[in-house]
Amino acid sequence: MAGLTSLVSTYGYGLVFGLILLESAGLPLPGETMLVITAAYAATGHLSLLGIILSAAFGAILGDMGGYWIGRRGGTAIVKRFLGQRYKNHLAKGHIFFNRYGAGAVFLARFVPVVRVVGANLAGMMKMRFQIFTLFNAAGGIAWSVMMGTLGYLFGNNLPLLDALLHRLGIGLLAAILVIAGAVWISRRIAKREQYVHSAWERLKNAIHLDTFQRWLARQTYSNKRLALILAGGLLLAALAGWVFGALAEDVLARDSITLYDAAVGHWVFSLATEDSSQFFFAITLLGSTWVILPASLLLGGWLIYRKRWLHLGALAFSVGGGTLLNVILKNIFLRPRPDFVNAFYHESGYSFPSGHAMISVLFYGMAAYLLARGMRWQGRVRLGVTVFTLALLIGFSRIFLGVHFLTDVLGGWAAGIVWLTVCVATLEAISLPRSHPAAKKSQIEGSVTLHETL
Repeated sequence: MAGLTSLVSTYGYGLVFGLILLESAGLPLPGETMLVITAAYAATGHLSLLGIILSAAFGAILGDMGGYWIGRRGGTAIVKRFLGQRYKNHLAKGHIFFNRYGAGAVFLARFVPVVRVVGANLAGMMKMRFQIFTLFNAAGGIAWSVMMGTLGYLFGNNLPLLDALLHRLGIGLLAAILVIAGAVWISRRIAKREQYVHSAWERLKNAIHLDTFQRWLARQTYSNKRLALILAGGLLLAALAGWVFGALAEDVLARDSITLYDAAVGHWVFSLATEDSSQFFFAITLLGSTWVILPASLLLGGWLIYRKRWLHLGALAFSVGGGTLLNVILKNIFLRPRPDFVNAFYHESGYSFPSGHAMISVLFYGMAAYLLARGMRWQGRVRLGVTVFTLALLIGFSRIFLGVHFLTDVLGGWAAGIVWLTVCVATLEAISLPRSHPAAKKSQIEGSVTLHETL
């Protein structure tokens, strides 16, 4: 930061002008980032905000003009050389953008990160009239410079307030907010790419000869291909999670390997706690407690009774009820004491390994998502799956953050929950799906034909 501050204070205006000039011409450089940084630095009184905005505006306008003529004279070859392998995606997005907004795309492209790099090049490649390009280019460069420079200045002017807010919320709460925001972004991305996911799955199936394996397994287990795949996938997932749990259990009993870092990790995470973040994670941890899981299970069970889905009701009871009993048994096998933080937000009694909250949250929310997703479309399934994954992740982290569990307790709870959930889902599918062995079906058909001929 000291080096960056020295660089900005010495070359601030020229640095902004040069980076934005080259970025606008078509090079993928962090011109916008530098504009925000120098504007924030101007809030300390070392640089002029007006000078920074003017430097950015001139750099954007002149750079876009150069990019326009590069695109007009050199076209795709020069742009490809500048951008390398990324140029195809950039140009494809730029073409869509220009076709949608016409000449106004020159103005709007300045505010779109990917399109901004190739916007002027595309305008030249598409032979846009230079007078029209210049008008929209100047307007966009000035508007963008004023907006981003002002935002950077306001950010720098409010750094003390942001610092106080950071100390109040704590890194843990901010990390949780980022995780939630990332989950929302990921779910939206996946939900919009259904065809891509399906095609990727088909390519993977062909690459590993999954269809051949399914047919072979179906013959061996006297089942259909889908059931064979579910059983094989469930066995593999359960074996992997079981191996993780076994490794953690061995370390807990021997007090070796990863358990040696439990106390250090716990103390470090606990040191991040603030009053507000502790309140937040206490609310999160309640979502994995009996006070929430039991009423939610009863509500879901009542809905399944109303819909007369008896097998699903049994799977829910088997998952949550059996998982709760299993967790109690495991705790009394390992008899691991809980962490002892004197200043913890709250304390819990009982044994520590594996974490009941982490395990039951995987079982209840995982089974609920599985049962509810059966009647949903692709977008709904993706959002529900990402939500459940994020919730289980936050509940597990809350146990460490509040000082009532070690890291290995949470990891063991997740692993045990995945094993039991996989067993419950595979059992439900095995009971629900019809079995159709090819040899049996063939013998039934031949028997029917023989009987018909006899009659």
